[in-house]
Amino acid sequence: MDNNEQNMHNRYPLENLPSPAEVSGVNAANFAEKVTDHYRPVVLRGFAAQWPLVQAAQQSLPEAAAYLLARSNNKPQKLVSLPAKTGGRLFYNTDINGMNFSASQQPLNTAIDTMLNSNHGDSNHYCVQCVPVADNFSALLPELTNPLLNPAPKPFIWLGSRVTVPAHFDEASNIAVVAAGKRRFTLFPPEQVANLYIGPLDLTPAGQPISMVNLQQPDLQAHPLYANAYQAGLSVELSAGDAIYIPSPWWHSVTSLSDFNVLVNYWWSNAYVASALPLPMLLHAIQAFNHMAPGERHAWQHMLQHYLFNPTDPLAHISEDARGVQGKLTRPLAQGLHQWLAAQLNR
Repeated sequence: MDNNEQNMHNRYPLENLPSPAEVSGVNAANFAEKVTDHYRPVVLRGFAAQWPLVQAAQQSLPEAAAYLLARSNNKPQKLVSLPAKTGGRLFYNTDINGMNFSASQQPLNTAIDTMLNSNHGDSNHYCVQCVPVADNFSALLPELTNPLLNPAPKPFIWLGSRVTVPAHFDEASNIAVVAAGKRRFTLFPPEQVANLYIGPLDLTPAGQPISMVNLQQPDLQAHPLYANAYQAGLSVELSAGDAIYIPSPWWHSVTSLSDFNVLVNYWWSNAYVASALPLPMLLHAIQAFNHMAPGERHAWQHMLQHYLFNPTDPLAHISEDARGVQGKLTRPLAQGLHQWLAAQLNR
């Protein structure tokens, strides 16, 4: 990095961004009032301080690894390997037609050992992502208590060395708990989407669309509008036992700052069926509308504005019990609509 690039980078240090609000005294009864109703990320310090895994991590990272190894079901998992030159940043290859990492199926314990050995001469970066705890650490499941969600959704566990996941969004609300090591979360409101230079929607290294901006070394010549996103950003470093609530679809990047890191997260939403998830519907909308003639597309813009983004009630003239799919979304209604959509797509 030359001096000009270094100076540009220093203008946008993540450490200088304000932190999300830190809220204490949160329980299941006041979770909505104190946290979710505000639609902003919230830090919950010491959320999991009582977890045995966290207590092991506070002794040392090898203690945390040993604790996991002793409770692993050792099933095969996808071990992601990033060459040293990537700096541990999950991203595309140079041509943006593939990824900058490789992956192989490994027994989970072997994957953990590989991560630990990377601290002793192996310059690659490693991670295992989104592992269902119930299937892979069944003995650990009863210990990962979440008093804010009743019933608590099944948790997932993320393991790795020093790895960065670019800014992306989730299709569900998220409580992410740092169980070992330290992680930096950098977050941007959904309305910053135009300033984050989102990559291809149908090819992504993180499962969800990602920002093309390297937050650690932003290139303002390639991504000048990132300066606006930075002004709206939040960033915080969390230690073992700390948690963060991230509403959907807030953009967030996660950087693992320790040689061995463990994250446990809980996703939940009101989507009863897969067809209710927003991203597949966005891709369908792109397919349906992006190639229309301008006049027709403009007409459908009014239709979408009326039914989806109308500040007034577009159904005021229809009684509640006669609104059909536009009424309150119950599980039977969601399932019926899902089946209708499936039939339409298979015609």
